[in-house]
Amino acid sequence: MKNYLNAITPQARTQRERLDPNQQKNHAGGFVYAVSDEMRLTRFLVLGTDGGTFYASERDHTVKATDFLRTFAQLDGARMVQVILDVVRAGRAPKMDPALLALALVAKTGSLEARKAAWDALPEVARTGTMLLHFLAFAQGLGGWGRLTRRGVARVYEDAPIEKLALWAVKYKARDGWSQADALRLAHPKTTDAVRNAVFRFMVDGVLADATDPALRVIEGHVKALAVSADADAAALMHEYGLPIEAIPTPARGPRVYRAAMRTNGLTWLMRNLGNLSRVGVLTPNDTATLQEVVARLTDPAALRKGRIHPIDALKARLVYASGRGVRGKGEWLTVPRVVDALETAFYTSFGHVQRADKRFLLGIDVSGSMTWGTVAGVPGLSPNVAASAMSMVTARTEPFTLTMGFTDGFRNLGITPADTLDAAMRKTQAASFGATDCAQPMLWARQHKIEVDTFVVYTDNETWAGAVHPKVALDQYRQATGIPARLVVVGMTATQFTIADPNDAGMLDVVGFDSAAPGIMSAFARGEL
Repeated sequence: MKNYLNAITPQARTQRERLDPNQQKNHAGGFVYAVSDEMRLTRFLVLGTDGGTFYASERDHTVKATDFLRTFAQLDGARMVQVILDVVRAGRAPKMDPALLALALVAKTGSLEARKAAWDALPEVARTGTMLLHFLAFAQGLGGWGRLTRRGVARVYEDAPIEKLALWAVKYKARDGWSQADALRLAHPKTTDAVRNAVFRFMVDGVLADATDPALRVIEGHVKALAVSADADAAALMHEYGLPIEAIPTPARGPRVYRAAMRTNGLTWLMRNLGNLSRVGVLTPNDTATLQEVVARLTDPAALRKGRIHPIDALKARLVYASGRGVRGKGEWLTVPRVVDALETAFYTSFGHVQRADKRFLLGIDVSGSMTWGTVAGVPGLSPNVAASAMSMVTARTEPFTLTMGFTDGFRNLGITPADTLDAAMRKTQAASFGATDCAQPMLWARQHKIEVDTFVVYTDNETWAGAVHPKVALDQYRQATGIPARLVVVGMTATQFTIADPNDAGMLDVVGFDSAAPGIMSAFARGEL
């Protein structure tokens, strides 16, 4: 009798058994749900596949993602372009390569209507010369140069503001085996504008025929910079012509050039070069004026928005700068604590204003072995569990009723508090990594200990498999036992196609880990607005 009863009772099924026909087996052997195509695409655009996962190598992970993208592009390329634009316009992704690859797949393999939509979207997605050359490398690998490709690329050069093209000519000359000259020779853009033609000619043969137009000043200054070798002379040209540091020959890049670049390059450059600024003696504890300027820029919400600084940009900058040495072990510097603190502030600020939900939150961070494998958005040292702990701090600092726990085959308090630094929170998470994955634990623990929770937030790779009941069942049981219409937010920390959230339950929500919009969406969901 008992065996028959268990067979027909969903509550008795373990995570290695199918709960309902809509579930499928994940990489770890547990049964979960498949996310929608749009959610899977969004995960790829935000998280990418760098570093792979515990259950799939980076190459395997990328191949599967690319196969999925190709199918999506062929079946509904126009919708795929719209999702790409939504993510790009809102600055939700830390890197543009996933979006450029996805757009190239539509541009080269989609229907005629979708391909035209992709080429129309190219100028908005490929905002810089580097991004354009990355896109061209992807497009070349997908089928070379047809009529639509030539016309689409030509339109970028024909329509872009001349000041922008002139900057590309000196800052983004070549990337990935491609150069602006290569693109121009293949695309054959046509224009009667003499100034635009002057930029094209400089891109192709390095000759500036007429520098009288103000739009060409950056090229004029670059040509002069090529003839100097002294740091002071190069810095003077940077100030006079507004030159980025990339327009200066490497031998001339001394302390004065780096100091000038603080004003002529953007905030993204500043974040990436804090170590270099310290290494060359520009950013030091004793130079209070420079230190105040750097801290003010890093913590200015308007500057962060204008610079399109993603939270991962700020977190990566903090991890690298605080380490006192380059990612590849080249170059060392004296770390300035105030800069580290400013980068931490930039991390929280870059998520934007998050309205408090005033709900009772229980954050469950998956600290299983699979979450220690790979990297998030290709950032060295930023494994999914470490990234989850950093992201959870946004909620912990926003919501007054928050408990942060770690779960696998057990469930324990990680000891993370709103007063913790990012370093402290990440260390506590790393120290707790253990065991197998059971994503039902947050709900089971809260029910057992009679903890009142309005919103459970689970940070996981969704490779759950070890539990005696499914997370959906555990949530239903918690609701029934407490009378609280508890909600569950599943934060996917890897770009897989899996989720523990039942898509048919309006009280469950999937979001993408390190989507810059995620904290605001989670708060609105907790308030019942979504």
